[in-house]
Amino acid sequence: MKNIKQLLLVFSTLITITAFSQEEYKSLFWSISGNGLEKTSYLYGTFHSKDQRVFNFKKGVKKAFDKADIYAMELNLDSIDRVGMMAAMIMDSNKTLKTLLTKEDYAFVNQFFIDSIGMSLFMFNKMQPLITAQMVATKDLKAEQENALDMHWFKEAKKQGKQLVGLETMEEQITAIKSISVEQQAKDLVKAVIDFGKEEEISIEELLEIYTQGDLDRLMEVMDEFSGDTPGNQKIFNEAFLYSRNKHMAARVEEYLKKGSVFMAVGAAHLPQQKGVIELLRAKGYTVKAL
Repeated sequence: MKNIKQLLLVFSTLITITAFSQEEYKSLFWSISGNGLEKTSYLYGTFHSKDQRVFNFKKGVKKAFDKADIYAMELNLDSIDRVGMMAAMIMDSNKTLKTLLTKEDYAFVNQFFIDSIGMSLFMFNKMQPLITAQMVATKDLKAEQENALDMHWFKEAKKQGKQLVGLETMEEQITAIKSISVEQQAKDLVKAVIDFGKEEEISIEELLEIYTQGDLDRLMEVMDEFSGDTPGNQKIFNEAFLYSRNKHMAARVEEYLKKGSVFMAVGAAHLPQQKGVIELLRAKGYTVKAL
C-alpha cells in the first residue's frame, strides 16, 4: 500500500525488498565494531512517530546514545535550507492536483480531507502529491510525545553537545521525491484514500506493532505485500528511496566511525536485507551485531 510505504520513507520507514540471504533481522538496535575501530558505534532503526511505544527502548539503547560522541541521522536538520526545501515541495507551475486528477477523483479526495483531516485539498493543490499522501498514512498516529523519535534524538543530541552529522543532503532527498512523476504520485494519493480503512489492508496500527517488535523481516514482507502497481514503478521507487540512499548512508558514516562512537539513527526500512545498511557496512569489513 503506497501510503504505508511513503510513511516509512520521511520516515521514513518504507519499501519492498527481496530477501537475498538467510540472515534474520529481528532487532532495531545494532552494534558496529571491528575493522580497526577504537570505539563501538551503534545503529538504530527509527519510525517517524510521536506514539509512546516507539520510545519504549530495549535495555542499552539510552546508554549507547548518551555515551556516543557523534549523532548521525539521515538529514542534519541544522543544515536545511528551509526556503529551498519548501520550494522543492511545490510542483512545477503548470501542474496542480486539479489538473492531475479527474474531476471525480479530486472531489473524492477533497471530501476525505475535509471529513478526516479537517482541511480542504485546495490547501495542497500545488504540493508534491507524495507529501500530501503522507497525511493520509499518518492520520491515525498517536501524538503522545512532543516530538517524533528522530526529532527527539536530534534535540537531545544538541543538548548533550554531540557532533551532529547528516548522512544525506537536502538535494538528494529532493531528487528522490522528484524521481517519481507527479502523475504517478497523484494516482498513489487517490489509491491511498481508497485503501484507507479497508479491512483487508494493513493499518498503521498493525505496522507500528510490527515495528515495535523489532521484526524487520516481517516489516519488509508487509512492504512486499503492498508493493507498487507495476514492477517498473516499484523498481524506480526502490532505487530512489532505498537502495541509493542506503549506499550514501553506509559510505558517509564510515568517516565518522573512525573518529569516535557514533549513534546512527535512520529509518528502519534502511537496515535489513542484502542492499540494506547492515550488509553494506559488513561488506566494508565491520562487525554488525543485533543487540
